[in-house]
Amino acid sequence: MQADTLVCSHPRSGGRWLRYLIGHYLAAHHRLGITVTPETVFAVVPDHLDEPTRGYPAFRFRDRRDLPLVSVCHQPYSWEFHRGYPVAFLARNAYDVVVSAYAYFTQEKAEFTGSMREFIRHPRLGLPAWIHYMNSWAPWLLRHRDSVFLSYRELDADPGRALRRVLEFLNVTPDPALVAAAVESGNEMRSARGIRTGQEGNFWDQLQPEEIFDIQEVVRRDLSEMGVHLLESMGVEVDPFPRA
Repeated sequence: MQADTLVCSHPRSGGRWLRYLIGHYLAAHHRLGITVTPETVFAVVPDHLDEPTRGYPAFRFRDRRDLPLVSVCHQPYSWEFHRGYPVAFLARNAYDVVVSAYAYFTQEKAEFTGSMREFIRHPRLGLPAWIHYMNSWAPWLLRHRDSVFLSYRELDADPGRALRRVLEFLNVTPDPALVAAAVESGNEMRSARGIRTGQEGNFWDQLQPEEIFDIQEVVRRDLSEMGVHLLESMGVEVDPFPRA
């Protein structure tokens, strides 16, 4: 199945929230007759995979030619998997990503039991995965014309504006009332799920100075120049705690 647009982000960068906003809006605008929840949203906005419960097989509206097929993808860039697609790319600073990921893998998933400093350097779950993701996407996105960039800071500060930008990228004229309803529902969803690591700059209250320095050291060493340029062009802080 060929998506019309991909929404791409590293895990723990706001992709679930943005997917929910898009799904809620499209379901209301196209009168799909589905109540969008975190569990049913894949019927409207599936993953860019063939996985049966979250991917394209879960998409319920193949017969609706007027409905744009928006798919969500968290994979590092590859030519075979991503070429030819318009992309809405969402990015978040490394510090907040690490805080959110640590909470997810130690509490929600119970997959990691070590310290934050150990987690930061974990090759699959921690900071190296974020750096690999950004380094893989940056060279392609910096020359790809059919794309729109969103920062988590923007999504956090004004989710309605972020949603409108994605809808306009989809050539959908936003309905202000439906945008407001999607944002309200998204806020209720996040509140009901007790999401506490979702605020921009939340890491200041969650990380110790030595943990911040650890992240800073790895980002300075391993994030490519193109990765830095991409994030800075999006308004994503690469180094929010400069040291002399």
